[in-house]
Amino acid sequence: MIGRWLAVAVCAALLGGCLPVTSKTPVGTTTGLSADKALYGSWKGHSPDDAKAKDGFVHFLAAKDGSMTAVLVMADGGSDNGWTVFGVRTAALGKNHILNAVMTFDKDAPAEGGLKNATIPLLYVLKGKTLTLYLLDEAKVKAAIKAGTLKGTIEPGASGDAVISEDAAALDAFFAKAEAVALFKPMLVLKKVE
Repeated sequence: MIGRWLAVAVCAALLGGCLPVTSKTPVGTTTGLSADKALYGSWKGHSPDDAKAKDGFVHFLAAKDGSMTAVLVMADGGSDNGWTVFGVRTAALGKNHILNAVMTFDKDAPAEGGLKNATIPLLYVLKGKTLTLYLLDEAKVKAAIKAGTLKGTIEPGASGDAVISEDAAALDAFFAKAEAVALFKPMLVLKKVE
């Protein structure tokens, strides 16, 4: 089981078997995916919803292929010290900066199940030495899919997972709009470790 802080980093609902919203195509494909060098280094923080949570760490590292590797590490001191590794590519769409994360390892095992090879789009805002990561709000994405604002699928059942299936051009056009920001909720507030 993924620990408390790391569960927030991936998706609080992951503990209950629900996956975060994923996309069949990385956001920003038409404008070019890259590594935002401003993210390189170590960041420390926790969910803005839990002031009592112990800080965890996110380390952004340069990868040989021009992307990044992000390593999330829990710092709770418990027996379930979790760490997860993601392959990361970023894109700038208008004023929106998107981080596409693909889980590669959870602790010492390769990613499996619904998150294997799945792209998790995150919005990120960098202000000085503060990095805020925003996760797609599943209820809002499901409502957008049902309304036809966003193309995707919703698995059956009350907790069915949502997958965005827009083609690259439509996906990038949507996430360049201000209305796309409304689909995200704050996940982590991190401070640069100097």
